Amino acid sequence: MPDSAAAPAALRLGASPTLAHHVLPRLLADFRQRYPAVAVALHPANSAQVARALLRGELDLGFVEGPERLPGLHYQRLLFDELVAVRGATPGGPPPGPLPLAEALAYTWVLREPGSGTLAAVAAALQPHGVALADLPHVCHFEDNEAVKTRLQAEPGTLGFLSRRALVAELLGGQLEEVPIQGLYLARELMTAWRTTEGLSPVAQQFMHECGVIF
Repeated sequence: MPDSAAAPAALRLGASPTLAHHVLPRLLADFRQRYPAVAVALHPANSAQVARALLRGELDLGFVEGPERLPGLHYQRLLFDELVAVRGATPGGPPPGPLPLAEALAYTWVLREPGSGTLAAVAAALQPHGVALADLPHVCHFEDNEAVKTRLQAEPGTLGFLSRRALVAELLGGQLEEVPIQGLYLARELMTAWRTTEGLSPVAQQFMHECGVIF
């Protein structure tokens, strides 16, 4: 692993928005403090875009979510995550109990865009209930978690799914409220990924070690 006296090393990272904004900043701050000579570039994109960039050799490491696994990439678990159904805060507060799925399906749903790990996780959770995303009568898609939250706060009667990690401020501040849905528990794994055809560089291995990933 290079130190500050060695020639500069580079580390190109790609990450889904949840990971880029709510998981990696602290890890990157610690890494940069310990290894200031390493030039780190972080490129936020949805999970499908990150995976394609890895396969093209444009990234050294990817941080992705969702169930999809592409040939040519090695995946390793970083940590667990939970998706939460939320809506704009109401005068009456969260519902007293979980909503029946049929009632939840009647909402306008505000979801991430195709290619995002969040959308893929929602689709996978609905499948055992015989429901496909195409069956939902009212759906809006946004390419950014913040846009989803803004729409939920601005339009009563909408329901969205986001990582609990992305909702801490809004839930604590009372802008959004959690809406449990019967039979839906959206747990998932947040993963690191890299190309199987090439071993990780020493600097990438060190970053994985700093993230707590055991090879």
